[in-house]
Amino acid sequence: MVIVEAYAVALSHGLTFLSRTGMYMPSRVVITRRSKMNLYFHTIIVVMLMCTMRVDAQRVAIDPVIAEQAQAAVQKMGLELMRGNFKYSQERMYPRWKRRLAKRIGSMESLDRQLASGDQQRVKMGLIVSGYRADRPTAFFDVWRAKKVNPDSGKLELDDDGREIMVSHWLAVVPTTTQVKVPDPQQGGRMRTLEEKSYAIAITEKGANNWYFLTGMKPTIQDLRSLFPSLPIDRNELGLPESSAREIK
Repeated sequence: MVIVEAYAVALSHGLTFLSRTGMYMPSRVVITRRSKMNLYFHTIIVVMLMCTMRVDAQRVAIDPVIAEQAQAAVQKMGLELMRGNFKYSQERMYPRWKRRLAKRIGSMESLDRQLASGDQQRVKMGLIVSGYRADRPTAFFDVWRAKKVNPDSGKLELDDDGREIMVSHWLAVVPTTTQVKVPDPQQGGRMRTLEEKSYAIAITEKGANNWYFLTGMKPTIQDLRSLFPSLPIDRNELGLPESSAREIK
């Protein structure tokens, strides 16, 4: 998701990247006519690489069926992006992560406005997600225990003795390949194709096929450990796929 959000900002305004938070904020830049073309596409590639921040965690064994469900859920998100339905990933944002972002920005209303602004920017720039592939998860982690909530009623679920049910949350690292087409205003709007290999972070309650994602801003290691304190610091234990970005000629 970050790849889409970053392109729109980079193309229209230049970029000031805040590496600690994973945020990218628009800033005006002045460039010469001769260097404008190179800077235009160089900025996109740099943003693609910078927005693939690494994270850390502890692995657990998982049923292959659950791995297929996580892969399918991330693929579904990608298909919605290809249809231009950018709101889907916002609606499926992991609730604890969304509350964290809202607090960081100032309020839930401010976050919603910022996300809506990103949608408008993508439309204005004519950016298209032309391809998306989710591969099988490289790792799973048992990261959080919380009270089980009925997804339909929103009420806490109780066991036969009337006690609140506690449920674990699973986190999956799902490799992704995303292709984006963006018009080149210096060549009469000719479409150019960019490809990013990265990953999505997907989370569900144990025993449920109801996946949410850490979208909106790419979480840093500190972000993930603040959400899930049990995660280890050593990134090698997470098994993240290598990230890369390139233009497809």
